[in-house]
Amino acid sequence: MKTARGKKEIKQIREKILESALDIIVAKGLDGLTMRSIAKETGMTAPNLYNYFSNKDEIYIHIVIRGFEMLYADLKAACDFRESETARLRAMIDTYMAFGINKPRYYDIMFTRPTPKYNDYVGTPLEKISEIEYKISMDIAALALKTAADVMGPTAGEEMLTQRLVQIWSLLHGMITLNNSQVMSYVAQSPDSVYKKIIDEFIDSLAEQT
Repeated sequence: MKTARGKKEIKQIREKILESALDIIVAKGLDGLTMRSIAKETGMTAPNLYNYFSNKDEIYIHIVIRGFEMLYADLKAACDFRESETARLRAMIDTYMAFGINKPRYYDIMFTRPTPKYNDYVGTPLEKISEIEYKISMDIAALALKTAADVMGPTAGEEMLTQRLVQIWSLLHGMITLNNSQVMSYVAQSPDSVYKKIIDEFIDSLAEQT
């Protein structure tokens, strides 16, 4: 008679499943993610996987949740204990860049690939799980808006703040994508130096609006 698995063992198995699923998505795309492919990657049987996750979509959502949890924790830590508003903004920008470059597998799924988002799960059994990811992503957006607002001052309206957030987000996404694809190295001898100057100019432009 088999003994029930402990919480620690269950957590380890779930982690193994998520890591294997992430590898599959990176290599074959979301279409290549099936319970059968995950079973093969983990050395488990497909029926056994259902003891840990209801289907491949739930596995995918948990991967995205993990990515946003890591990003939020990094950004929050970057903002804490910074003395000036500009230093907090700079720390957030540098941290976002570092996340995209150092965790490209997660970044790709979260922001680059045309993968399902919260709205795709509204009205389905997975809506509540997907809502977790949505909430964390909105917390990140709120943190970014507040940090920008602190730099731009009380006269900056919501429309202007949103516009500037989209501007810097687009800028960072482009730089991360060019870096991860190794295209930038063909254009700039020192990409890090170019990135720094671009970000410096952006932060200076925000400060000028105060």
